[in-house]
Amino acid sequence: MKYNNFLFCFLLSVIVAFSSACNDNNEEAGNLACFQRSGYVAAEFSYQDDNFEQTMTVLNRGMGTFNTQITPYTQAEMAAYNQKNGTNYHVMPEGTYKLSETNLSFTDSEKAKNILVTMYPNKLFEVIRKDTESKQYALPLKVGSRSNSGAIYVVNMNYPVLKLSEEEITLRMVNEEEEKLITACTYEEQEATEPIPNKGNISLDLAIPNNAEEWLKEYNTKNGTGYQLLPSTAYELDKMTGTEGEEQCSASIKVKRTLSSGEPLGYDNYIVPIKLTGIDNKVAVNHDIHIIKVINTNEYNDVEREYDDGKNCIFHVKIAIDKPGYEMSGRDMRYFQEKIAIQWEAITERFNALDKNGLLKRNYIFVPDVKDIIVYDENYFSRKDNPRIPYDKFQLIVCYDFYKDDNINMGGGSYSGDMNAGIDLIGMGAHCKNAEEFDRVLNPETSGFEEALAHELGHFRGLLDTYLCDLSSSNNKINGQSFTAEWGNMMGAYNRPIGEVWWSDYEAYVINVTGAKHCAGSGTVAAYFPENMEVTVTEQGKPCDDFTLKFYPKESGIIKSVKNEFKGTKGVIQIDARKLFWEKEGGWNNRPYAGSFYKLFLVEAINKKTGKKAYKMLPYYDVHKQGLIDKSEKPIDGESTFKYSINID
Repeated sequence: MKYNNFLFCFLLSVIVAFSSACNDNNEEAGNLACFQRSGYVAAEFSYQDDNFEQTMTVLNRGMGTFNTQITPYTQAEMAAYNQKNGTNYHVMPEGTYKLSETNLSFTDSEKAKNILVTMYPNKLFEVIRKDTESKQYALPLKVGSRSNSGAIYVVNMNYPVLKLSEEEITLRMVNEEEEKLITACTYEEQEATEPIPNKGNISLDLAIPNNAEEWLKEYNTKNGTGYQLLPSTAYELDKMTGTEGEEQCSASIKVKRTLSSGEPLGYDNYIVPIKLTGIDNKVAVNHDIHIIKVINTNEYNDVEREYDDGKNCIFHVKIAIDKPGYEMSGRDMRYFQEKIAIQWEAITERFNALDKNGLLKRNYIFVPDVKDIIVYDENYFSRKDNPRIPYDKFQLIVCYDFYKDDNINMGGGSYSGDMNAGIDLIGMGAHCKNAEEFDRVLNPETSGFEEALAHELGHFRGLLDTYLCDLSSSNNKINGQSFTAEWGNMMGAYNRPIGEVWWSDYEAYVINVTGAKHCAGSGTVAAYFPENMEVTVTEQGKPCDDFTLKFYPKESGIIKSVKNEFKGTKGVIQIDARKLFWEKEGGWNNRPYAGSFYKLFLVEAINKKTGKKAYKMLPYYDVHKQGLIDKSEKPIDGESTFKYSINID
């Protein structure tokens, strides 16, 4: 009996306490009520709709009567929600919505009550039109003071918006002043991809965001770049204007290489972050940040021909494009100026990046003259005494042949040295089938031009094609041995990606010795060829007392009959290296072009005592490499000697 009385008293006390809490404490009352549908709720409507209404049900989870309130989140609660959920919602302003009730009273028998949520699209659109930043609005509601189980009405309202057309624009400084068009279009909805005519006359501003420096720091960190903010005194931004019914509106940015202070704009890569600002009567304004990249590269106008300061070799490159191709493209000269400038940055980067072994003594900079591109026709143009190709500035012309059947075919890639004119020429077959092809051919990501040009620039710096030493077994009737030139950028693999091909040690030595001088490949070989060649002949590792050496040259792609035969004793013999390789006596003394020389020998060694023999290939670049080491890389006193050995098994 005592137990039953105790239980009755306990239950009574709980009910009294519960009833008191429901009436007096809003937080505890909130624990007794909840939204039937909590969390994310989509509110989808159009700015043209009269009103948006949605019924919200609040459930009574308690056992007695109580009162509670339905209120929006505070700004602090909204911020906490955004941080927790990775969102960026903004609370709808007062006047853009209405709740039919905010104070709710529940009796014992009432288990649910409905509230009508009304949103006013026209009023919200007025707010959005006047916003200074792009916002995602929401109506976050809570029961009592508990925001952790509220309902978030996220507004997805369709409305017309004016947006900048391009997320990124690149402006390359070619002249003292450059101007770039910036366009914007009207869209019926935020996510629409097809623009519509302007709904009215447009006059808006382009502005730099207030947090531009902070924004740029984040941009550089995210993209691994090092852009600078373009000084405000280097540019002018027009208003964004348009006429009702037109397809777009436009503004422009003007950038000058001379600041308003009179100081020159530094050579660097800059960014101007811009966004639309202002209020339009018909549409909302998209305030997202778009970027204008301003590339101000050094044109090295103070640098003349054959510039070499020990750290950098700088070459001005005259650019020419064929007239039929230029006309077929349908583009203006500005298109080619920008595309070719970008392409030559990639070419310069590749030329230096090929130095995998770190042997180049200088950095190489190739500066295309995009200000004055020559458009040539079948009459061609003269290299010598041409006022557009001054000798004191240029020693290289690169011709782009875009149109295949115009009788000006430069071929896939060709190099033509001209020591008389002092200006060399590289012709590149950049053949395009139609106007659309130009974007591919002039894009470093898709053209393959950079690989071909880096190879041809190797010729310009004194290198010959090492693949001239390649030999197939079918073209060697002496012993059937084949041969492939050493791996490098001047053999057949030049078109491979960086990391898979590089300047060989030999190629780097040639580039080092020619520096920025105008040079001829054969002359470079002759000038740095060893005077002597020491050949050691052994059989099973022991010197041959009496032996014969036969040198079979490669000519016209095949191994021919013996050119030279030498007899030696005591396992070693000294040979005049230049007489061996040059086809004619004294040809190595000719300048600027040395006489013809053999690129590859098949060497046969015969032990006269045992009659046994062995064969070994001898490419010219192995011999030349020794001369480059002895006469340039690590200079010695006296004559250079190339040492060569053959062992008979």
